[in-house]
Amino acid sequence: MPAGAVAASAVLHKGEEPPLIGKHGSGAIFFSGCTLGCPFCQNAQISIDDLGSGLSDSELAGIFLKLQERGAANINLVTASQFTPSVIAAADEARGLGLQIPIMWNSSGYETPQTIKLLSNTIDIWLPDIKTLDSNSAGRLFDAPDYPITTRAAILKMADQLEVRGGTLIKNDLMKRGMIVRHLVMPGEIDSSREVFEWFAENLKDRAMLSVMVQYTPVNAAGEKLAGHDYIMPDSDYKRIMQWLEEFEIEEGFLQAPEAASKEWIPDFNRPNPFPEKYSSPIWHWRQGLL
Repeated sequence: MPAGAVAASAVLHKGEEPPLIGKHGSGAIFFSGCTLGCPFCQNAQISIDDLGSGLSDSELAGIFLKLQERGAANINLVTASQFTPSVIAAADEARGLGLQIPIMWNSSGYETPQTIKLLSNTIDIWLPDIKTLDSNSAGRLFDAPDYPITTRAAILKMADQLEVRGGTLIKNDLMKRGMIVRHLVMPGEIDSSREVFEWFAENLKDRAMLSVMVQYTPVNAAGEKLAGHDYIMPDSDYKRIMQWLEEFEIEEGFLQAPEAASKEWIPDFNRPNPFPEKYSSPIWHWRQGLL
């Protein structure tokens, strides 16, 4: 990726957790590239194939403002870690021009505490993944054996930054400031999920919400090999997840239904609206500009 931001799409997205979408949706900007190499990524067109076009900081700020104008509940920066300086500059410019809605960092969690510190005055809502705490799995699946130690440090730094800002703030059922940690349960990795829940309970239970996702949907041969087939979580695994959440007394958060895995979730970023209409409304597209 170049130094300046590259993105593929900006939409009003209704597929996030309830406190993040409001009436019209979250203002999601899907950035190109990624710091990981997950073979099951639903956004592989942009994360692996680098689909998208470059944006100046002012152009990115303009997209922020257009999303606000169209009723977005927040600015949702999807996988923007590789463009941190541009994001900070665009946010500063947009706020100077009237941006008032929260800015959300929607990331893999694979970033350094120094990056989180840089973002401390920019980000209101943290939405990181914690995929696994097993270094062998991380090396095999993401080509990042240091993922567990790196991500734990980054997420704890996010929680610390949130406390400095005053902790969680929810108004009219909308999160204005806070933290939701996502965990995608992967086929064959169910024991890793228990380890994630235990760590979350020990370190974050009183500072963040947990969102457990089961929408694993392979998009290529590598991802299908991991799942063995189009994956629907077995009832036995789902029951184990519910038991572990009860065991660790994790009560604040979200749990997807087993049938959440669906090809509908796989976007096509060549279309002006990458998602089905019921999920999103397009605002900007990498080929057509503002819509």
